[in-house]
Amino acid sequence: MTLTLLDLYNTAATQEWSMYDNDAENKDEFEKSLVLAINKAVAEILYSYPFNFRERTHIIITVPNIETYNIPSGIINRDEKGDYCIKINSKSLKMLKNKPSSKKYGIPESFYIQGEKLILNPIPIAQSIITIDYTTLAIGENQDGNEIFKLENDTDTITVPAHLEELLKNAIISRTMLNSIASESDENYSAYKKQSETAYRLLIKYSKGVGLDKAVKF
Repeated sequence: MTLTLLDLYNTAATQEWSMYDNDAENKDEFEKSLVLAINKAVAEILYSYPFNFRERTHIIITVPNIETYNIPSGIINRDEKGDYCIKINSKSLKMLKNKPSSKKYGIPESFYIQGEKLILNPIPIAQSIITIDYTTLAIGENQDGNEIFKLENDTDTITVPAHLEELLKNAIISRTMLNSIASESDENYSAYKKQSETAYRLLIKYSKGVGLDKAVKF
């Protein structure tokens, strides 16, 4: 099973008290309010906890005499010392707070970030491999395989390991229903809140891996 927006939409539409039709075949039949509620639920869940399936490694092959490179769309990880996880040929690079006053050429030893660009210092004189460990802000992929940051098309998919798909789906659907209820005094609110909390707790528990500490605090 792959989690697509179409599947999430129709599953949400089948829930108790739902006002939406559950037989949508493509994005043209989607109700905007339900799509918004789904996206809100996805963001609330995926961005609320450092799930290991959101971790990525971005690879850069340096080009001689080129100092500026794109950084990935995400949050760069830090190691146990608090340093950014940016390495050249497996050796950590140091972060500079300010741009160097003069240009040097050689094997990069440090870097600074300007906007969405990584600038190496010294400027590379040969090809090297730069790795950046980061947590992606993308939630999935579109039909062309490009990263996406919200679900729009019926074929858009959420990136998650197969063994967590059903758990994530349950968490998203229950949170979507919770977000769709206008008032906490609604008789359905407490039931969906309980479902949402349970589904979220189970997702975190099993995303940590078999044999690891499964304690989850709220």
